[in-house]
Amino acid sequence: MSFRLKFLFIFIAVSGFQSLYAQTAVIPQRVISLSPNLTEMVYGMGAQDQLVGDTDYCKFPPDALEKEKIGGWINPNFEKIISLKPDLVLALKFHEKTVNTLKKLKIPVAVFNCDSVRDILVAYVQMGKWLGHEKQAQAARRILARHLAAIRLKAKGRKPLSVLVVVGREPETLDQVYGAGGKNFINELIEMAGGVNVMADAMTDYPLVSKEELIRRDPDVIVDSTREMTSQKVEKKSPWDQMPVLKAVKQNHVYYFLDEDFLIPGPSMVKLGDFLCGIFEKARSK
Repeated sequence: MSFRLKFLFIFIAVSGFQSLYAQTAVIPQRVISLSPNLTEMVYGMGAQDQLVGDTDYCKFPPDALEKEKIGGWINPNFEKIISLKPDLVLALKFHEKTVNTLKKLKIPVAVFNCDSVRDILVAYVQMGKWLGHEKQAQAARRILARHLAAIRLKAKGRKPLSVLVVVGREPETLDQVYGAGGKNFINELIEMAGGVNVMADAMTDYPLVSKEELIRRDPDVIVDSTREMTSQKVEKKSPWDQMPVLKAVKQNHVYYFLDEDFLIPGPSMVKLGDFLCGIFEKARSK
């Protein structure tokens, strides 16, 4: 299973409001991030000089690659974390076991929830307070909110298109196809961009979609994040050609994106919104 899909599955396991496990009146100067989206947000509010470590998967912005690595975001290296002498660790609710261990080690932790677009906007405000960058965080939040509003405006009045966003599948096959369900930021971005998510009523946030279900849902557009293609359009035989009965396949409305940060629930998610707006408009014009 790809990191991207693992990352998305983790987010379906967390919900609710932010829970903070540590409080301090001193602005932390040695911060570690346990998640790519939190790392992006730190940079977005200009607090990167306080960031002394992040995970192996923190690649955005590119400068994040230069930070000390503390291992995976699921299984961090506690010895490495201790060696960096952090005065604050940024975590998600998924990191409950890690958080409990860090508490035992007397390391302060701030825990955030980033399931929905609203959660992400709220997290900016909360993180800004922790890092002593309240004004910068509010500015970054406003920029993100304005960009999301611009996506909505682009789609206003446009004909809705039914869409399936594929967050993972077995490369070069249509086995183990996972789509975006209805209770996550991807679904929100689909709607903002003028789409109707065909899996919005699924029982899980990232459901396994059978071939029978694909035929029944029959989307106008398929957006595939599987990293087996070399461009946004197919340059070699596509696995989707196995299902010519699908409307999106028949009308050549299967699109791919390669950018890993499209599916990270943070500031880069607006790239997915812009991408969806663009391909929806392209599909309407054909």
